[in-house]
Amino acid sequence: MTLTGKQSPPPNAFANQGRPVFVTGGRPARKFWAITCTVGFGVFWFAGLFLVAELFGARDLTVWPLVLTPLGFLVGTLGRIMMTRETA
Repeated sequence: MTLTGKQSPPPNAFANQGRPVFVTGGRPARKFWAITCTVGFGVFWFAGLFLVAELFGARDLTVWPLVLTPLGFLVGTLGRIMMTRETA
């Protein structure tokens, strides 16, 4: 039995259909801001964890989590805003 004159089977949902955008290169500025966003929010969460541990735990309060938490949040937010401004 052949498929001539009949509807073709649906494509495999798990197969790679076409090429993703990053294969053709993308935009370097968008990649830079995406990395900046990831690093900034990573510093925010890491320093925020230490800040909470110092505030509610047995650790002494130091200045680094107080500085790095808002700085990481600002850098992450700036990276996110600039990344969304870049068109893919």
